[in-house]
Amino acid sequence: MDMPRQRLNRASLHARVGTQTPELLKQIAYKQGYIYDEEGSTGQLLDAIASQEQVIIPKSLYSKLVHVFREISLNK
Repeated sequence: MDMPRQRLNRASLHARVGTQTPELLKQIAYKQGYIYDEEGSTGQLLDAIASQEQVIIPKSLYSKLVHVFREISLNK
């Protein structure tokens, strides 16, 4: 006999986003290891962002960090 799915203390979120955004978020979630039912779990990804387990930074800052790390590794 199958066990019923455990009821979790969760809230639903509705957002209007671009048509490709849901799939792109699933891909990001999957790459970060937030997986449910063999696909990326956007809910888990959003929980991680909200709890600051995952941090979002501006692309310009990310580019600067990548540049700095490349310089460090080249100078070793």
